[in-house]
Amino acid sequence: MPNPFTPATLRLARGGLIGLLATIPMTLAMLAARRSRLLRTPPPQEITKRLLAPIASPRARAGPQLRAAAWIAHFGYGALGGVGYDLLRRRLPQAPRWAGLLYGALLWSVSYLGLMPALGLYPWPDEDAKPRLGVMIAAHGVYGLALATIDHHVVDQDAR
Repeated sequence: MPNPFTPATLRLARGGLIGLLATIPMTLAMLAARRSRLLRTPPPQEITKRLLAPIASPRARAGPQLRAAAWIAHFGYGALGGVGYDLLRRRLPQAPRWAGLLYGALLWSVSYLGLMPALGLYPWPDEDAKPRLGVMIAAHGVYGLALATIDHHVVDQDAR
């Protein structure tokens, strides 16, 4: 039986784990914005509710079940973003901070300027509340910086 832990699968798993970890400070930034009333409905909750609309009962699209599904989706998307970062890392600036900020901006752009609105899961930026727009751009910057910082330290550890 072949070993499933090839260098490619380990690299994908590493990227996913780093993305999952980087989602934590992003989430904390979003929760702080919510407490300060800059963010009413967190985008993961709105996106998940719209995604579940055709397949889930009204009860599953509200309350604790929706919040749980939204956070699972949010952290899953963060893990996927980490895989993307790992795959693109060599094409990003060499300095980790710049790489992280650029990747965070790229991920926000792909998600909120294209994918989510095109799928009808989230409003286009010109239809969104300005405070929420700013919070989400900043939160993706936090995610990118965390991603690059964690990645940089893991790469440094691997090199030793």
